[in-house]
Amino acid sequence: MKRPTIGISAVTAFNEMMFSQRVTYPQAVWDAGGDAILLPCAPTTENCEKMINLIDGLLVPGGFDIDPTIYREEKIPECGPTFPSEDSYDMALIKEAVKQGKPVLCICRGCQIANVLYGGTLYQDIPTQYGKLVNHSKGDIEGIINTHTVKLEPDSYLAKILGSTNIITNTAHHQAVKDLGKGFKVVGRAEDGSIEAIEKEDGSIIAVQWHPELLQNVEMYRNLFIDFIKKCSNK
Repeated sequence: MKRPTIGISAVTAFNEMMFSQRVTYPQAVWDAGGDAILLPCAPTTENCEKMINLIDGLLVPGGFDIDPTIYREEKIPECGPTFPSEDSYDMALIKEAVKQGKPVLCICRGCQIANVLYGGTLYQDIPTQYGKLVNHSKGDIEGIINTHTVKLEPDSYLAKILGSTNIITNTAHHQAVKDLGKGFKVVGRAEDGSIEAIEKEDGSIIAVQWHPELLQNVEMYRNLFIDFIKKCSNK
């Protein structure tokens, strides 16, 4: 199997002076048999076709909150910093990857931006707009220490990959999918009923709200990346 090239979108950091991404994303790609390159947000989306041409698969990772004006809502005070240009660029990358038939794996914010791209909406702040039954945010130290259970649909592709319908995930988010985007199906929910995993019905996008790249010591989450790399190597 050839080592496919996986594009990972980068995020703004250090007062908008740098593009960066956590090392755990490329590490998970490398360990699963792929090569990784970072895709910084360009001034326009005109180069997205070229960027997707260069890669075999797209990984859209976590990051900042998503601008609610994209899904026609006013920003509430609990919504964090947003970068509309990054939202637009990530959506253009996903759209082009699907057009070219390149597999897409979305994590945390990536799950949310994929949902918004296809007409869905978000809870801007789970405690404020949904409830506090489950603590979805991370702990007080670097690295994620909070966990909760997620129930997967038995007939989902994700359950097949992970080999289970009841899993324990890490959690580090305060926004979540509200209204589902066109062509998606809900395949995973937390104990409070909130959406934790969605899949495109045509199989082009797998999207999870947790951080499997930080759980590479757990076989099922390694398998998620291994499966993604295998799909990308066939493109």
